[in-house]
Amino acid sequence: MSSTNKKARISIALVVALVALATIGSVAAMELWSDEHTTVVTLLLALVVGTGVLIAYVAWSVSVDLTASDRARETLERSEARVTGLVTIAADAIISIDAQYRIVLFNHGAETIFGWRAAEVMHQPISVLLPERFRSSHGQLIGGFAKGAASSRRMGERREISGIRRNGEEFPADASILKLDVAGEQTFTVVLRDITERKRIEDEQRFLADAGRDLTRTLEDDETLDAVARLAVARLGDACLVDVLRDGAIRRVTSVSDSPAVAAALAALRLDAPGPDSASAIVDVLRTGKAQVIDEVTDEWLESHSETEDVLARWRALAPRSLLLVPLQARDEVMGVMTVIALGSHRYSAADLDLATRMAERAAFAIDNARLLGVARNATKARDDMLGVVSHDLRNSVHAIGMCARVLRESPPDDPAARLDLVNAISDAFDVTERLIRDLLDVAAIDAGRLSMEQHPEEVRAIVDSALAMLAHAARERGVALLVEYGDDLPLVEGDSARLVQVISNIVSNAIGHTMAGGQVRVSVHEEDGGVLLAVADTGTGISPEELPHVFERHWRSPNTVRKGGLGLGLAIASGIVQAHGGRVWVESRVGEGATFYVTLPGAGSLA
Repeated sequence: MSSTNKKARISIALVVALVALATIGSVAAMELWSDEHTTVVTLLLALVVGTGVLIAYVAWSVSVDLTASDRARETLERSEARVTGLVTIAADAIISIDAQYRIVLFNHGAETIFGWRAAEVMHQPISVLLPERFRSSHGQLIGGFAKGAASSRRMGERREISGIRRNGEEFPADASILKLDVAGEQTFTVVLRDITERKRIEDEQRFLADAGRDLTRTLEDDETLDAVARLAVARLGDACLVDVLRDGAIRRVTSVSDSPAVAAALAALRLDAPGPDSASAIVDVLRTGKAQVIDEVTDEWLESHSETEDVLARWRALAPRSLLLVPLQARDEVMGVMTVIALGSHRYSAADLDLATRMAERAAFAIDNARLLGVARNATKARDDMLGVVSHDLRNSVHAIGMCARVLRESPPDDPAARLDLVNAISDAFDVTERLIRDLLDVAAIDAGRLSMEQHPEEVRAIVDSALAMLAHAARERGVALLVEYGDDLPLVEGDSARLVQVISNIVSNAIGHTMAGGQVRVSVHEEDGGVLLAVADTGTGISPEELPHVFERHWRSPNTVRKGGLGLGLAIASGIVQAHGGRVWVESRVGEGATFYVTLPGAGSLA
């Protein structure tokens, strides 16, 4: 019965009692009323009034107690409602167990974290929420806490624990526990927080810190690239390809896998670095600088991004399931792409891409630092090589000039022919010195982009004839036949005739220097795609595959070079002049079969 109903009944009973008491008192007073009974009547009325007051006071007290009880109950109900609401909406899991470790409270947060509905786990042992390896010892831990003096343990006061979701997934957690005695029965309430995301962030930060440290352990280019691929596999995937731009071409570095089959597939892919016009997604990332996530690699996707059937077959042999393609960018320059490959069931997500991107940022700066160090080392070596060659060649020329001048001044020969030989020696030494200085100035101008040229429509035949005429004597002295062949209807080229003569002279002179007596150097000129293709083929010893990439480098000399002298700048200068004309120069060779240098020059009309 509610307190309101109780108070209503008390009020009615009070009214009835008071009316009855008043009636009885009135009747009694009327019956006894007389002069001799005045005192009795007065006492009777006083008794009736006092009794009525007492009854009224008792009723008021009962009503006050009921009102206070109502207020206390309402306060308790509101407090319980607030607590129930907080427990219900809490993101953390709040779980209560009884003295037998059975679940008696399982809030919505617990349902979300563990994947169980409250009705499914109610009165089940708490061990159903623990990994198998912890179940046997968990009861002992609770028992020890139950017997201890502490009534609670907060998060952070105990070691990290693990829970298990309904689907079998294990997760890390922090928990607080409270011990209470209710009506003589001990209960425990646990507030548990899923810290999977926090652990992920901590692990990622630790990985990135370790990666940054590992990447700065070396400034060697190859070691840095290998470290990038190795670190990506250690944290992000099962395999990794690192493609970097080097001198306009893409160079590929692969990681090593513990699986022999995967390692073999990666080794095969190392041969398939994409070209600039490749359909590979790697080229798209290089061009745009935007990362790509291929959450599921299908055979159709592989077909559309493979240049050849061989490339497609090698990717199929690797059998990637998911890919991350992340640009390696430093100082606003995309220098390569890191491709991370998942071979199992994992599918890459936005979180994976975020971690890969942050790692790629560190990797890119490490690669760039290694590259800059390599450039600095090469520049230092080139400077030292140049100083060594210049000092040697200039010293020889200066010594020759000084010696001849001293003979002419101190004891000139009487024979006019002998005096002429000394003068010619001085002139030859001067020519060598002038050529050395000119080459150095040309290299500096090419580096600065200030190579002086006056371009006009020119006939290629006249340019080639002029260059070969200057080299005819050198070819005869070495016993090398110098041959030339012209195609029909050669177009005009837009160029600086003096610079083009220099190009042909440098290339042909190099060919003569690498051809033994009795051999030949053949120069052929033909029209190609509206321009001119010039080929210089010799019958020398040829160039090994290892040496081919270095042919146009400054100061580089093949160990098989027959003729010594000079700064080793001739082919480098020729390459710079050809590029300044909008053309291209390259070499093809096989050891023992000579070498052929090719030069393309655009026609005069194509530059208009």
